[in-house]
Amino acid sequence: MSRVFAGVLLSALLLPFGAVAQDETDGPPEPGPWSYGVVGGLNIAQSAFSDNWAGGDKGTINWVANADLSAERQVTPEFHWSNKLELAYGQTATQVSVTDTLPSGAVMIKRDKEWSRPDKTTDRIFFESLGRFTLDLWVDPYVSAQLEAQFVDESDPIGSLLFNPLKITESAGIARVFRKTEEEELTSRVGFGFRQSIGRTFTDATGDETESFTTSDGGFEFRTDAKKPLHEKRILYQGRLKVFYPVFFSQSSDLEDFDALAIAADPFREEVADYWKSPDVDFLNTFSAEITSWMSVILLVQWVYDKYDAATNVDLANWDPSDPATHAPVISEIEGGIRKSGQFKQTLAIGLTYRFL
Repeated sequence: MSRVFAGVLLSALLLPFGAVAQDETDGPPEPGPWSYGVVGGLNIAQSAFSDNWAGGDKGTINWVANADLSAERQVTPEFHWSNKLELAYGQTATQVSVTDTLPSGAVMIKRDKEWSRPDKTTDRIFFESLGRFTLDLWVDPYVSAQLEAQFVDESDPIGSLLFNPLKITESAGIARVFRKTEEEELTSRVGFGFRQSIGRTFTDATGDETESFTTSDGGFEFRTDAKKPLHEKRILYQGRLKVFYPVFFSQSSDLEDFDALAIAADPFREEVADYWKSPDVDFLNTFSAEITSWMSVILLVQWVYDKYDAATNVDLANWDPSDPATHAPVISEIEGGIRKSGQFKQTLAIGLTYRFL
């Protein structure tokens, strides 16, 4: 993992140097009015088959709605303020064959088809407010606040929870704008951040009762944002590379206690107390091409490495060393927050897009 982190960090720091010569800043910027951006999109794919369709195909309905909103302003010659809000939500429903259980216990598949309950395929809420102090230096001090969430958390088979978890990040440091025009942008920043996760989890098997929990950590933040037109401005590339290297975690001692209890019950278990120390990496790339003024093709590629999700509840209150039945819920909760390898996401969509501003 150290090699992965070193490579990502090196890319984050070296990528901008290719554009240093393009820095067009000459003296402090002039204050101006708010600049707004509002882009909305809806992508839909649908297919359906009759009950007696011989090919065995299944109909599907896919839809994804998204909106990107931005507002930025050079408030004074010494302060620039930008705000971004990204929203996305989508579902998929599939035609499934109706089944019936015979008195003998055998399952009979009927030809009739019905639509399954929609499954969530896309869910994202991201807001960031960034203030840069433009002091006509090689770097600009900055402060930022971020909020990440999802509309519906369906990770627990017991049930779903709205807006769970909420992840809040406050950070401060130095930023460098290597290029900033109406069409292109290349910015890097380094700082220290604090993250808080506010979550809820079910406390019973029926899903009627929940309890809230909070976790927090802090560490060094590295980030590069890029935007550049490609292929004679027919394609717009937007990229964001974030690396967070935690140095403290509010539940580190709880994880050590969990290791002691879990290994005492199962000596072959692997220790997880140090997993939170691994850097978190989020590399998001979006390529969008406008076919017409209202139709576009969007390719999204994202790679995430988060060995231990800080928004995971560690609750040992009900752990009874003599009762293995009390171990399973705690183990399941913690293992659900562990991802030893990177996570990959790719989506390709053709749909309606409208730029309001």
